[in-house]
Amino acid sequence: MKKIFICVLTLIGINQLKAQDITGSWRGALPVGNKSLQIIFNINKKADNTFNATFDSPDQKAFGLPCNKTSVIKDSLFVEIAMIGGSYKGVWNGKDSISGTFRQGSSNLTLKLKLMLRPQTPKPPFNYFSEEVEYDNADKSLHYGATFTRPNGSGKYPAVIIITGSGTQDRDGTLFGHKLYWVLADYLTKNGIAVLRVDDRGAGKSSLGSNSKNVTSLDFSYDVETSLNYLETRGDVDKKHLGLIGHSEGGIIAPMVAARRKDVSFIVMWGGPEVGGAQINTEQNAYQLRKSGVDSLAADAFSNLHNQILALFTTAENQEALDKQISLVFDSWKKAQSQKTLDALYVKDNSIVGQDIFSMYHGMYNIPWMRFFVTYKPEQDLSKVKCSVLAINGEKDTQVDAKSNLSLIKEILTKSRNKHFEVKPLPGLNHLLQTAQTGDLSEYETIEETMSPAAMKIISDWIKIHTK
Repeated sequence: MKKIFICVLTLIGINQLKAQDITGSWRGALPVGNKSLQIIFNINKKADNTFNATFDSPDQKAFGLPCNKTSVIKDSLFVEIAMIGGSYKGVWNGKDSISGTFRQGSSNLTLKLKLMLRPQTPKPPFNYFSEEVEYDNADKSLHYGATFTRPNGSGKYPAVIIITGSGTQDRDGTLFGHKLYWVLADYLTKNGIAVLRVDDRGAGKSSLGSNSKNVTSLDFSYDVETSLNYLETRGDVDKKHLGLIGHSEGGIIAPMVAARRKDVSFIVMWGGPEVGGAQINTEQNAYQLRKSGVDSLAADAFSNLHNQILALFTTAENQEALDKQISLVFDSWKKAQSQKTLDALYVKDNSIVGQDIFSMYHGMYNIPWMRFFVTYKPEQDLSKVKCSVLAINGEKDTQVDAKSNLSLIKEILTKSRNKHFEVKPLPGLNHLLQTAQTGDLSEYETIEETMSPAAMKIISDWIKIHTK
Protein backbone atom coordinates (compact mmCIF):
# COMPACT_ATOMS: atom_id res chain seq x y z
CA MET A 1 0.00 0.00 0.00
CA LYS A 2 0.97 3.61 -0.38
CA LYS A 3 3.60 5.00 1.90
CA ILE A 4 5.10 8.46 2.01
CA PHE A 5 8.56 8.09 0.55
CA ILE A 6 11.39 10.45 1.55
CA CYS A 7 14.23 10.85 -0.91
CA VAL A 8 17.52 11.22 0.95
CA LEU A 9 19.96 10.24 -1.77
CA THR A 10 20.00 10.71 -5.50
CA LEU A 11 22.33 8.24 -7.13
CA ILE A 12 23.94 8.60 -10.40
CA GLY A 13 23.66 5.95 -13.17
CA ILE A 14 26.24 3.44 -14.28
CA ASN A 15 28.32 3.01 -17.39
CA GLN A 16 29.59 -0.27 -18.74
CA LEU A 17 32.17 -2.20 -16.74
CA LYS A 18 34.51 -3.84 -19.23
CA ALA A 19 32.54 -6.21 -21.43
CA GLN A 20 30.90 -7.90 -18.46
CA ASP A 21 27.41 -7.38 -17.10
CA ILE A 22 26.74 -5.99 -13.64
CA THR A 23 23.00 -5.66 -14.11
CA GLY A 24 20.98 -6.56 -11.06
CA SER A 25 20.33 -5.25 -7.57
CA TRP A 26 23.19 -4.60 -5.16
CA ARG A 27 22.57 -4.28 -1.44
CA GLY A 28 24.73 -2.80 1.29
CA ALA A 29 24.45 -1.43 4.83
CA LEU A 30 25.70 2.07 5.58
CA PRO A 31 26.56 2.66 9.29
CA VAL A 32 24.62 5.62 10.70
CA GLY A 33 25.34 6.18 14.39
CA ASN A 34 24.49 3.02 16.31
CA LYS A 35 22.35 1.72 13.46
CA SER A 36 22.77 0.86 9.80
CA LEU A 37 20.93 2.20 6.77
CA GLN A 38 20.16 -0.42 4.14
CA ILE A 39 20.64 0.74 0.56
CA ILE A 40 20.06 -0.99 -2.76
CA PHE A 41 21.32 0.02 -6.20
CA ASN A 42 19.28 -1.40 -9.10
CA ILE A 43 21.41 -1.47 -12.24
CA ASN A 44 19.89 -1.98 -15.70
CA LYS A 45 21.42 -2.28 -19.17
CA LYS A 46 20.09 -0.02 -21.92
CA ALA A 47 19.81 -0.84 -25.61
CA ASP A 48 23.11 0.93 -26.37
CA ASN A 49 24.93 -1.29 -23.82
CA THR A 50 25.34 1.54 -21.31
CA PHE A 51 23.71 1.34 -17.91
CA ASN A 52 21.26 3.28 -15.79
CA ALA A 53 20.13 2.70 -12.23
CA THR A 54 17.58 3.40 -9.55
CA PHE A 55 18.09 3.58 -5.81
CA ASP A 56 16.15 2.08 -2.89
CA SER A 57 16.37 3.05 0.78
CA PRO A 58 14.09 0.39 2.34
CA ASP A 59 14.56 1.61 5.92
CA GLN A 60 13.13 4.96 4.84
CA LYS A 61 10.49 3.31 2.65
CA ALA A 62 11.91 4.93 -0.50
CA PHE A 63 12.02 2.85 -3.67
CA GLY A 64 12.79 3.38 -7.35
CA LEU A 65 14.51 6.76 -6.92
CA PRO A 66 16.07 7.76 -10.26
CA CYS A 67 19.84 7.82 -10.77
CA ASN A 68 21.74 10.18 -13.06
CA LYS A 69 25.42 9.62 -13.97
CA THR A 70 28.61 7.71 -13.04
CA SER A 71 32.12 7.13 -14.30
CA VAL A 72 33.76 3.72 -14.65
CA ILE A 73 37.39 2.93 -15.41
CA LYS A 74 38.12 -0.76 -15.80
CA ASP A 75 36.79 -2.37 -12.59
CA SER A 76 36.55 0.89 -10.64
CA LEU A 77 33.17 2.50 -10.10
CA PHE A 78 32.77 6.10 -8.99
CA VAL A 79 29.33 7.42 -8.09
CA GLU A 80 28.72 11.06 -7.25
CA ILE A 81 25.72 11.71 -5.00
CA ALA A 82 25.29 15.40 -5.70
CA MET A 83 22.12 15.95 -3.67
CA ILE A 84 23.87 15.21 -0.38
CA GLY A 85 27.38 16.22 -1.38
CA GLY A 86 28.54 12.62 -1.15
CA SER A 87 30.13 9.96 -3.33
CA TYR A 88 30.81 6.26 -3.54
CA LYS A 89 33.93 4.67 -5.01
CA GLY A 90 34.13 0.90 -5.32
CA VAL A 91 35.80 -2.00 -7.08
CA TRP A 92 33.71 -4.79 -8.63
CA ASN A 93 35.06 -8.33 -8.28
CA GLY A 94 33.51 -9.32 -11.61
CA LYS A 95 30.94 -11.53 -9.91
CA ASP A 96 28.83 -10.77 -6.87
CA SER A 97 30.32 -7.92 -4.83
CA ILE A 98 31.49 -4.32 -5.05
CA SER A 99 33.80 -3.09 -2.28
CA GLY A 100 34.36 0.60 -1.68
CA THR A 101 34.07 3.76 0.36
CA PHE A 102 31.16 6.08 0.88
CA ARG A 103 32.19 9.70 1.45
CA GLN A 104 30.14 12.61 2.74
CA GLY A 105 31.76 15.71 4.17
CA SER A 106 34.62 14.53 6.38
CA SER A 107 33.17 11.02 6.81
CA ASN A 108 34.68 8.03 5.00
CA LEU A 109 32.62 4.88 5.51
CA THR A 110 33.33 1.39 4.23
CA LEU A 111 30.46 0.15 2.07
CA LYS A 112 30.35 -3.30 0.50
CA LEU A 113 27.58 -4.19 -1.93
CA LYS A 114 26.38 -7.74 -2.53
CA LEU A 115 24.43 -8.90 -5.56
CA MET A 116 20.82 -9.91 -4.74
CA LEU A 117 19.61 -13.00 -6.59
CA ARG A 118 16.51 -12.30 -8.67
CA PRO A 119 16.40 -15.17 -11.20
CA GLN A 120 13.12 -14.11 -12.83
CA THR A 121 14.36 -10.68 -13.92
CA PRO A 122 14.16 -10.71 -17.75
CA LYS A 123 17.47 -10.84 -19.61
CA PRO A 124 18.12 -9.84 -23.23
CA PRO A 125 17.90 -10.78 -25.98
CA PHE A 126 14.10 -10.75 -25.91
CA ASN A 127 12.00 -12.74 -28.34
CA TYR A 128 9.49 -9.93 -28.66
CA PHE A 129 9.33 -6.25 -29.67
CA SER A 130 10.23 -3.73 -26.95
CA GLU A 131 10.16 0.06 -27.27
CA GLU A 132 10.93 2.91 -24.90
CA VAL A 133 8.18 5.52 -25.38
CA GLU A 134 7.34 8.99 -24.08
CA TYR A 135 4.15 11.04 -24.31
CA ASP A 136 2.32 13.96 -22.67
CA ASN A 137 -1.11 14.58 -21.23
CA ALA A 138 -3.57 16.78 -23.13
CA ASP A 139 -2.41 20.15 -21.76
CA LYS A 140 1.29 19.18 -21.76
CA SER A 141 1.53 19.68 -18.00
CA LEU A 142 2.77 16.12 -17.44
CA HIS A 143 5.28 14.00 -19.33
CA TYR A 144 5.39 10.21 -19.08
CA GLY A 145 8.10 7.64 -19.73
CA ALA A 146 7.13 4.02 -20.37
CA THR A 147 8.06 0.74 -22.01
CA PHE A 148 5.76 -0.88 -24.59
CA THR A 149 6.21 -4.57 -25.38
CA ARG A 150 4.32 -6.76 -27.84
CA PRO A 151 4.83 -10.04 -29.67
CA ASN A 152 6.90 -9.93 -32.85
CA GLY A 153 4.86 -9.60 -36.03
CA SER A 154 2.70 -7.11 -37.87
CA GLY A 155 -0.65 -7.87 -36.21
CA LYS A 156 -2.80 -5.95 -33.73
CA TYR A 157 -2.56 -7.26 -30.19
CA PRO A 158 -4.73 -7.00 -27.07
CA ALA A 159 -2.99 -4.59 -24.71
CA VAL A 160 -2.89 -3.88 -20.98
CA ILE A 161 -1.58 -1.05 -18.85
CA ILE A 162 -0.05 -2.06 -15.52
CA ILE A 163 -1.13 0.40 -12.81
CA THR A 164 1.41 0.47 -10.00
CA GLY A 165 0.81 0.05 -6.31
CA SER A 166 1.28 2.85 -3.82
CA GLY A 167 4.36 5.00 -3.51
CA THR A 168 6.49 6.50 -6.24
CA GLN A 169 7.49 3.53 -8.38
CA ASP A 170 9.35 3.11 -11.62
CA ARG A 171 7.78 1.29 -14.55
CA ASP A 172 9.33 -2.03 -13.48
CA GLY A 173 7.93 -1.91 -9.94
CA THR A 174 11.45 -2.18 -8.54
CA LEU A 175 11.29 -3.25 -4.89
CA PHE A 176 14.11 -4.96 -2.95
CA GLY A 177 15.69 -5.81 -6.30
CA HIS A 178 12.52 -7.39 -7.64
CA LYS A 179 11.26 -6.07 -11.01
CA LEU A 180 7.68 -7.03 -10.31
CA TYR A 181 5.88 -5.40 -13.23
CA TRP A 182 8.65 -6.16 -15.70
CA VAL A 183 8.49 -9.87 -14.82
CA LEU A 184 4.71 -9.85 -15.36
CA ALA A 185 4.99 -7.85 -18.59
CA ASP A 186 7.60 -10.25 -19.92
CA TYR A 187 5.33 -13.23 -19.21
CA LEU A 188 2.24 -11.64 -20.73
CA THR A 189 4.07 -10.47 -23.86
CA LYS A 190 5.43 -13.97 -24.44
CA ASN A 191 1.80 -15.12 -24.29
CA GLY A 192 0.51 -12.80 -26.99
CA ILE A 193 -0.49 -9.74 -24.93
CA ALA A 194 0.97 -6.26 -25.44
CA VAL A 195 1.88 -4.39 -22.25
CA LEU A 196 2.50 -0.74 -21.38
CA ARG A 197 4.27 -0.20 -18.06
CA VAL A 198 4.70 3.41 -17.01
CA ASP A 199 6.92 5.36 -14.61
CA ASP A 200 4.92 7.01 -11.83
CA ARG A 201 5.04 10.79 -11.54
CA GLY A 202 8.53 11.77 -10.40
CA ALA A 203 10.10 8.38 -11.26
CA GLY A 204 12.21 7.50 -14.27
CA LYS A 205 11.28 9.68 -17.23
CA SER A 206 7.89 10.79 -15.91
CA SER A 207 7.65 14.37 -14.68
CA LEU A 208 6.50 15.24 -11.17
CA GLY A 209 4.06 17.96 -12.18
CA SER A 210 3.46 21.34 -10.58
CA ASN A 211 1.01 20.24 -7.88
CA SER A 212 2.81 17.16 -6.57
CA LYS A 213 1.93 17.67 -2.88
CA ASN A 214 -1.80 17.59 -3.53
CA VAL A 215 -2.19 14.61 -5.88
CA THR A 216 -4.46 11.71 -4.96
CA SER A 217 -5.50 8.38 -6.42
CA LEU A 218 -8.02 10.29 -8.51
CA ASP A 219 -5.21 12.25 -10.17
CA PHE A 220 -3.37 8.98 -10.85
CA SER A 221 -6.49 7.66 -12.56
CA TYR A 222 -6.22 10.50 -15.09
CA ASP A 223 -2.59 9.50 -15.69
CA VAL A 224 -3.94 6.07 -16.67
CA GLU A 225 -6.38 7.71 -19.06
CA THR A 226 -3.47 9.52 -20.72
CA SER A 227 -1.76 6.16 -21.19
CA LEU A 228 -4.95 4.71 -22.68
CA ASN A 229 -5.09 7.61 -25.11
CA TYR A 230 -1.49 6.89 -26.09
CA LEU A 231 -2.21 3.20 -26.72
CA GLU A 232 -5.08 4.13 -28.99
CA THR A 233 -2.66 6.00 -31.27
CA ARG A 234 -0.70 2.81 -32.00
CA GLY A 235 -1.36 0.75 -35.08
CA ASP A 236 -0.14 -2.47 -33.43
CA VAL A 237 -2.79 -2.41 -30.67
CA ASP A 238 -6.24 -4.00 -30.88
CA LYS A 239 -8.40 -1.12 -29.68
CA LYS A 240 -11.33 -3.45 -29.03
CA HIS A 241 -9.32 -5.27 -26.37
CA LEU A 242 -7.72 -2.70 -24.06
CA GLY A 243 -7.38 -3.60 -20.40
CA LEU A 244 -5.95 -2.52 -17.06
CA ILE A 245 -4.05 -4.51 -14.44
CA GLY A 246 -4.11 -2.63 -11.14
CA HIS A 247 -1.93 -3.73 -8.23
CA SER A 248 -2.74 -2.66 -4.65
CA GLU A 249 -3.76 1.02 -4.92
CA GLY A 250 -3.87 0.37 -8.66
CA GLY A 251 -6.59 -2.16 -7.88
CA ILE A 252 -8.99 0.66 -6.96
CA ILE A 253 -7.71 3.02 -9.68
CA ALA A 254 -8.53 0.51 -12.44
CA PRO A 255 -12.29 0.55 -11.61
CA MET A 256 -12.22 4.37 -11.42
CA VAL A 257 -11.01 4.47 -15.03
CA ALA A 258 -13.24 1.62 -16.25
CA ALA A 259 -16.28 3.35 -14.75
CA ARG A 260 -15.55 6.41 -16.92
CA ARG A 261 -14.20 4.81 -20.10
CA LYS A 262 -16.21 2.49 -22.33
CA ASP A 263 -13.06 1.60 -24.30
CA VAL A 264 -11.74 -0.45 -21.33
CA SER A 265 -12.79 -4.03 -22.15
CA PHE A 266 -11.41 -5.74 -19.02
CA ILE A 267 -9.66 -5.07 -15.71
CA VAL A 268 -7.59 -7.20 -13.34
CA MET A 269 -7.80 -6.14 -9.68
CA TRP A 270 -4.69 -7.51 -7.98
CA GLY A 271 -4.72 -7.06 -4.20
CA GLY A 272 -7.16 -4.16 -4.57
CA PRO A 273 -8.24 -2.55 -1.24
CA GLU A 274 -11.96 -2.54 -2.03
CA VAL A 275 -13.00 -2.27 1.64
CA GLY A 276 -11.60 1.25 1.62
CA GLY A 277 -8.50 2.97 2.92
CA ALA A 278 -9.77 3.51 6.47
CA GLN A 279 -10.29 -0.20 7.09
CA ILE A 280 -7.06 -1.14 5.28
CA ASN A 281 -5.02 1.34 7.32
CA THR A 282 -6.67 0.15 10.53
CA GLU A 283 -5.98 -3.51 9.74
CA GLN A 284 -2.35 -2.77 8.87
CA ASN A 285 -1.80 -0.88 12.11
CA ALA A 286 -3.45 -3.64 14.15
CA TYR A 287 -1.26 -6.23 12.44
CA GLN A 288 1.89 -4.30 13.30
CA LEU A 289 0.76 -3.88 16.92
CA ARG A 290 0.20 -7.62 17.31
CA LYS A 291 3.51 -8.30 15.61
CA SER A 292 5.24 -6.03 18.16
CA GLY A 293 3.74 -8.00 21.05
CA VAL A 294 0.58 -6.05 21.88
CA ASP A 295 -2.20 -8.44 22.86
CA SER A 296 -5.23 -8.87 20.58
CA LEU A 297 -7.65 -7.21 23.02
CA ALA A 298 -5.56 -4.03 23.11
CA ALA A 299 -4.98 -4.11 19.34
CA ASP A 300 -8.73 -4.40 18.80
CA ALA A 301 -9.30 -1.49 21.15
CA PHE A 302 -6.87 0.62 19.15
CA SER A 303 -8.62 -0.41 15.93
CA ASN A 304 -11.92 0.78 17.34
CA LEU A 305 -10.46 4.18 18.18
CA HIS A 306 -8.56 4.46 14.89
CA ASN A 307 -11.66 3.71 12.84
CA GLN A 308 -13.70 6.30 14.72
CA ILE A 309 -11.09 9.02 14.18
CA LEU A 310 -10.52 8.23 10.50
CA ALA A 311 -14.28 8.51 9.99
CA LEU A 312 -13.97 12.14 11.14
CA PHE A 313 -11.80 12.97 8.12
CA THR A 314 -14.91 12.93 5.93
CA THR A 315 -16.67 15.76 7.76
CA ALA A 316 -13.88 17.80 9.39
CA GLU A 317 -13.46 20.99 7.35
CA ASN A 318 -10.08 21.84 8.84
CA GLN A 319 -7.52 20.71 11.40
CA GLU A 320 -9.06 22.76 14.21
CA ALA A 321 -12.46 21.13 13.67
CA LEU A 322 -10.80 17.73 13.53
CA ASP A 323 -9.04 18.30 16.87
CA LYS A 324 -12.30 19.13 18.63
CA GLN A 325 -13.90 15.94 17.35
CA ILE A 326 -10.82 13.85 18.20
CA SER A 327 -10.95 15.12 21.80
CA LEU A 328 -14.54 13.97 22.21
CA VAL A 329 -13.94 10.56 20.62
CA PHE A 330 -10.67 9.95 22.47
CA ASP A 331 -12.02 10.91 25.90
CA SER A 332 -15.06 8.67 25.46
CA TRP A 333 -12.93 5.78 24.20
CA LYS A 334 -10.39 6.14 27.01
CA LYS A 335 -13.08 5.96 29.72
CA ALA A 336 -14.32 2.67 28.29
CA GLN A 337 -10.90 0.94 28.40
CA SER A 338 -9.37 -1.11 31.18
CA GLN A 339 -6.09 0.02 32.71
CA LYS A 340 -4.47 -3.10 31.25
CA THR A 341 -5.44 -2.02 27.73
CA LEU A 342 -4.29 1.54 28.33
CA ASP A 343 -0.95 0.29 29.62
CA ALA A 344 -0.54 -2.06 26.63
CA LEU A 345 -1.02 0.92 24.30
CA TYR A 346 1.14 3.27 26.43
CA VAL A 347 -1.78 5.70 26.84
CA LYS A 348 -0.87 8.77 28.92
CA ASP A 349 -2.93 11.94 28.77
CA ASN A 350 -3.35 12.69 25.03
CA SER A 351 -1.03 10.02 23.76
CA ILE A 352 -1.43 6.52 22.37
CA VAL A 353 1.27 4.02 21.42
CA GLY A 354 3.81 6.59 22.57
CA GLN A 355 2.65 9.37 20.21
CA ASP A 356 0.66 12.56 20.72
CA ILE A 357 -2.74 11.64 19.36
CA PHE A 358 -3.35 15.02 17.75
CA SER A 359 -0.04 15.23 15.87
CA MET A 360 -0.41 11.58 14.87
CA TYR A 361 -3.68 12.25 13.05
CA HIS A 362 -2.58 15.67 11.80
CA GLY A 363 0.15 13.82 9.91
CA MET A 364 -2.48 11.79 8.09
CA TYR A 365 -5.15 14.47 7.67
CA ASN A 366 -2.74 17.03 6.17
CA ILE A 367 -1.59 14.70 3.39
CA PRO A 368 -4.16 15.02 0.57
CA TRP A 369 -3.37 11.54 -0.77
CA MET A 370 -3.98 9.94 2.62
CA ARG A 371 -7.11 11.97 3.31
CA PHE A 372 -8.56 10.87 -0.04
CA PHE A 373 -7.50 7.26 0.55
CA VAL A 374 -9.28 6.94 3.90
CA THR A 375 -12.46 8.73 2.79
CA TYR A 376 -12.89 7.35 -0.76
CA LYS A 377 -15.54 4.64 -1.19
CA PRO A 378 -14.25 2.25 -3.89
CA GLU A 379 -17.60 0.46 -4.27
CA GLN A 380 -19.07 3.60 -5.85
CA ASP A 381 -16.91 3.17 -8.95
CA LEU A 382 -16.75 -0.63 -8.99
CA SER A 383 -20.55 -0.83 -9.05
CA LYS A 384 -20.49 1.10 -12.34
CA VAL A 385 -18.01 -1.24 -14.05
CA LYS A 386 -19.64 -3.34 -16.77
CA CYS A 387 -16.53 -4.75 -18.46
CA SER A 388 -14.98 -8.12 -17.56
CA VAL A 389 -13.30 -8.22 -14.14
CA LEU A 390 -10.77 -10.61 -12.60
CA ALA A 391 -10.14 -10.03 -8.88
CA ILE A 392 -7.20 -11.90 -7.32
CA ASN A 393 -5.56 -11.74 -3.91
CA GLY A 394 -2.86 -13.79 -2.21
CA GLU A 395 -4.33 -15.57 0.80
CA LYS A 396 -1.17 -14.74 2.78
CA ASP A 397 -1.46 -11.03 1.95
CA THR A 398 -0.92 -9.04 5.17
CA GLN A 399 -1.42 -5.65 3.50
CA VAL A 400 -4.80 -6.23 1.86
CA ASP A 401 -6.85 -9.00 3.45
CA ALA A 402 -7.93 -11.46 0.76
CA LYS A 403 -11.13 -12.73 2.36
CA SER A 404 -12.80 -9.42 3.19
CA ASN A 405 -11.80 -7.66 -0.02
CA LEU A 406 -12.60 -10.46 -2.44
CA SER A 407 -15.94 -11.16 -0.79
CA LEU A 408 -16.88 -7.48 -1.04
CA ILE A 409 -15.84 -7.33 -4.70
CA LYS A 410 -18.01 -10.36 -5.41
CA GLU A 411 -20.94 -8.83 -3.53
CA ILE A 412 -20.68 -5.49 -5.39
CA LEU A 413 -20.35 -7.01 -8.86
CA THR A 414 -23.19 -9.45 -8.21
CA LYS A 415 -25.46 -6.67 -6.99
CA SER A 416 -24.57 -4.45 -9.98
CA ARG A 417 -25.30 -7.40 -12.33
CA ASN A 418 -21.88 -7.54 -13.93
CA LYS A 419 -22.12 -10.72 -16.00
CA HIS A 420 -18.41 -11.31 -16.59
CA PHE A 421 -16.36 -11.44 -13.42
CA GLU A 422 -14.26 -13.93 -11.52
CA VAL A 423 -13.03 -13.67 -7.93
CA LYS A 424 -10.07 -15.87 -7.09
CA PRO A 425 -8.06 -16.21 -3.85
CA LEU A 426 -4.55 -17.54 -4.44
CA PRO A 427 -3.30 -19.89 -1.69
CA GLY A 428 0.22 -19.48 -0.34
CA LEU A 429 0.89 -16.10 -2.00
CA ASN A 430 1.56 -12.67 -0.49
CA HIS A 431 0.71 -9.13 -1.60
CA LEU A 432 3.26 -9.29 -4.44
CA LEU A 433 2.01 -12.78 -5.40
CA GLN A 434 5.26 -14.36 -4.26
CA THR A 435 5.17 -17.84 -2.75
CA ALA A 436 5.47 -16.93 0.94
CA GLN A 437 5.69 -18.44 4.41
CA THR A 438 4.03 -15.72 6.49
CA GLY A 439 3.13 -13.00 4.00
CA ASP A 440 4.84 -10.35 6.14
CA LEU A 441 6.52 -7.42 4.39
CA SER A 442 9.89 -8.51 5.78
CA GLU A 443 9.78 -11.56 3.51
CA TYR A 444 9.64 -9.58 0.26
CA GLU A 445 13.38 -9.06 0.26
CA THR A 446 14.39 -12.59 1.27
CA ILE A 447 12.24 -14.45 -1.28
CA GLU A 448 14.11 -15.01 -4.54
CA GLU A 449 10.90 -15.50 -6.51
CA THR A 450 9.60 -12.19 -7.86
CA MET A 451 6.14 -13.46 -8.82
CA SER A 452 4.55 -16.88 -8.81
CA PRO A 453 4.47 -18.42 -12.32
CA ALA A 454 1.13 -19.99 -11.42
CA ALA A 455 -0.31 -16.55 -10.63
CA MET A 456 1.01 -15.10 -13.88
CA LYS A 457 -0.56 -17.99 -15.79
CA ILE A 458 -3.94 -17.32 -14.15
CA ILE A 459 -3.78 -13.67 -15.25
CA SER A 460 -2.57 -14.50 -18.75
CA ASP A 461 -5.08 -17.30 -19.38
CA TRP A 462 -7.97 -15.16 -18.16
CA ILE A 463 -6.99 -12.24 -20.40
CA LYS A 464 -6.67 -14.51 -23.44
CA ILE A 465 -10.15 -15.93 -22.83
CA HIS A 466 -11.64 -12.45 -22.56
CA THR A 467 -9.88 -11.00 -25.62
CA LYS A 468 -10.83 -13.64 -28.18
